[in-house]
Amino acid sequence: MIPKTLKTFLPNKPVPTPILRGPFRGARIVMNPTDSLRKVFGLYEHELNPWLESALSKTTRVLDVGANDGYFTFGCAAAFQRMGKAGSIIGYECQDQHVRKLRESIATRPTPGVQIEIVPALVGRVVAEGMITLDALETADRKNTLVKIDVEGAELDVIAGAQSWFDPSNLFVIEVHEEKFLGELTAVFAEHGHRLVQINQRPLPVLGREARDINNWWLVSELA
Repeated sequence: MIPKTLKTFLPNKPVPTPILRGPFRGARIVMNPTDSLRKVFGLYEHELNPWLESALSKTTRVLDVGANDGYFTFGCAAAFQRMGKAGSIIGYECQDQHVRKLRESIATRPTPGVQIEIVPALVGRVVAEGMITLDALETADRKNTLVKIDVEGAELDVIAGAQSWFDPSNLFVIEVHEEKFLGELTAVFAEHGHRLVQINQRPLPVLGREARDINNWWLVSELA
């Protein structure tokens, strides 16, 4: 666990907070640092860090489905900026409190050269009131994109509405919340000639495992 003495020196409220290490280093996000020290030190979902470093070097756009507090959205923006890329990020988030903080983060620290857009909506398999699909995104360019999906069990619905994004140049990272979805998602991607690799939780020495459901895995695109 993070030492409690360190937390006593930090503000216990949402403030612009820097990410100091990891693939998202250089980002500044409005969040409560006492709740997010693993993020500050680049250790949140650390199992993905090596994959992310490589994936971000191969892409120029990110679709962040389930943006939450913006760790992934603004982390990817910081990575693109650090690499000198003129990239773009679209963060999809349906909860009002998260949308407000995402917009605060944009106002707090602009990222020249990287375009960030926040879309306040659910992402699913059909277009309906309050819901959109990734297929509905108005762009002719559907290549070189990193698609991150963290939707608490609605992963298959998002993929069903993202059939136009299976270009071989696109990469996916999907947080999986039900074990049965591991095989189902792998099979769906295999039909499109896209191989997924499973990444499991791995506790860190001293710090141990994160406070997350043990039934929680990631599927990521196999990198050539």
